[in-house]
Amino acid sequence: MAISHTMPSSVRGYDGLIIFGYIAFSVVMLASIYFASGGPSFGDADLSAMAVMP
Repeated sequence: MAISHTMPSSVRGYDGLIIFGYIAFSVVMLASIYFASGGPSFGDADLSAMAVMP
C-alpha cells in the first residue's frame, strides 16, 4: 500500500500565526508584569507570587 505524499496540508499554514500569537501574548504579559511592579507598596514577594501564579 503506497502512501500519497502529494496531498496539500492546510494545517501547516497556521503554524506561523500560532507561534506569533504565543510570542505576542508573552510580550504583553511581561509588559504588564513590568508596569505592575512599579506601583506603590509592591514588594519582592508580590512580584514572585505574580510571576508564579497566573
